[in-house]
Amino acid sequence: MKNLIASGLSLIAMLLIVGCGSNEKRTPQEYNNELMTIINGNEQEISKMNAAMTASNYDQATIVQKEWSAAVDRDIKKVDSIGAYKDDKQLQEAVLDGLKGYKKIVNEDYPKLIEIRKSNLTDPTGEQQALENINAAFENMANKVNVASDAFEAKHVK
Repeated sequence: MKNLIASGLSLIAMLLIVGCGSNEKRTPQEYNNELMTIINGNEQEISKMNAAMTASNYDQATIVQKEWSAAVDRDIKKVDSIGAYKDDKQLQEAVLDGLKGYKKIVNEDYPKLIEIRKSNLTDPTGEQQALENINAAFENMANKVNVASDAFEAKHVK
């Protein structure tokens, strides 16, 4: 019985090592696609937030904000655990920076925007500034990730 348990544990350990795989075993396209899928998952959250804000459902927007913040935390952990591709950290770092940018927007700019709209305060400057911060950050993050993705493909896809 002890041998069976020991054999079972050894098998599980070996499967974990082989199953988890390393980035060395992934093709560059698989690695790139995995990271892009993670960061592009935020598009769903953006759509949920836009729907709530357009409907003036600020309670729902607050729920989306909290769920999105938790999702970004999970995404950051995923990208950290994926690691670099053959010691090339450029794409991973760009995606992490993008996710951290989402985190900042979600935790700082959206709550301000929600509060301004929810309270019916006349604060066109504050509202406009929050919107400009959000849009500029989205554009900046997308550009940086796209540049890193293109550079990664140019370097690794032969």
